[in-house]
Amino acid sequence: MDIVVCVKRVPDTAQTDILRIASSEKDIDKSGLVYKMNDWDEYALETAVQLKEKFGGTITALTIGTADWDDILRRSLAMGADSAIRIDYDIAPEDPYVVAKVLKILIQRLRYDLVLFGAQSEDFGSGQLGVMVAEILDIPHSTLVVELAVEEKQIHVKKELEGGMLESYIITLPALLTIQTGINQPRYISMAGIRRAMRKELEVKSLEDLGLSPQDLRPMVTLEKLELPSREGEAEFITGTAEEVAGQVVKMLKDSGIF
Repeated sequence: MDIVVCVKRVPDTAQTDILRIASSEKDIDKSGLVYKMNDWDEYALETAVQLKEKFGGTITALTIGTADWDDILRRSLAMGADSAIRIDYDIAPEDPYVVAKVLKILIQRLRYDLVLFGAQSEDFGSGQLGVMVAEILDIPHSTLVVELAVEEKQIHVKKELEGGMLESYIITLPALLTIQTGINQPRYISMAGIRRAMRKELEVKSLEDLGLSPQDLRPMVTLEKLELPSREGEAEFITGTAEEVAGQVVKMLKDSGIF
């Protein structure tokens, strides 16, 4: 089974105390931030590796970004991908349609039975990209997949719905799936795996290699402004002895009219 997995590099906001909006008002201030692979994409990669271990085949990791994004491709190789391709273009400001248009051209040149995306990204979280790629490629798809089983030219999937319900489908391959967290446990990457990944060559393609120019990538959605939500209330910490704290709580409840 030949699998293509699309991965993304995102800022690790858990490693910082305060997020600030950049002066452009169209992005967060990324100075001092560290980066990692998008969590959902790690689950997609692990899904691909488990399928390869069971059925054989190849895994190709794809991303769109500058040379800084090579680290997530190296991580993909360390997890078990056989090859990795980066399209050398700063895609970060673009909308999902532009990203889908670029990925579609490259994916259709590859051999694949299955294309995997993370269900969403940690930064924008729209959950649109995988579906857009499937529609442009004109292949069947399912989103938020939490369980799957391959049987010859079909794949049985269960997708997550609201309220903890699951919906089951049988999909004919080739197909595209977006993978939900919790479908598996992404594996630990050993130092030996990292060393092997560092020795592998990454394939880098330009927009021109795909027959595209920046003028071809006109977005359908443009970000106008990024702003923090308005503050609607504040938390007040009460200190003192148990008796003092109890007295203050009673007074607050009386002042608020609760009793």
